[in-house]
Amino acid sequence: MANVSLQRSYTLTAGLAQEGFIRNELAVLGLPSLMYWVRLNTPINGVIFTPMFAVQNVTTGGVAGPNWLPFTNGALLVPGNIFVFTIRAAVAQAAADITVPPLQSVDVEIVITAGG
Repeated sequence: MANVSLQRSYTLTAGLAQEGFIRNELAVLGLPSLMYWVRLNTPINGVIFTPMFAVQNVTTGGVAGPNWLPFTNGALLVPGNIFVFTIRAAVAQAAADITVPPLQSVDVEIVITAGG
């Protein structure tokens, strides 16, 4: 049975407007059991996690990249708590979108795993 995982920590800073950051892009083609694990390590409210997927690429400005779509409308992260999202889906790529409130900086840990 095959599997792939990616664990990273990020510091994300929004500008004058609410800003989304797509992180932990992971190729998961042929590995339909997906698990997203996220922890917000900064005591800030209003941070949203959205599990993302792509099944095809899109070309923008002559550059091809994943056509990201959300699995859900997102979830508000509670500082210090762990949020887990699992799903079975035949997709090509997985990623996490972290939306940060205006003029805020947050530290988050993200793990995405996929198995066959």
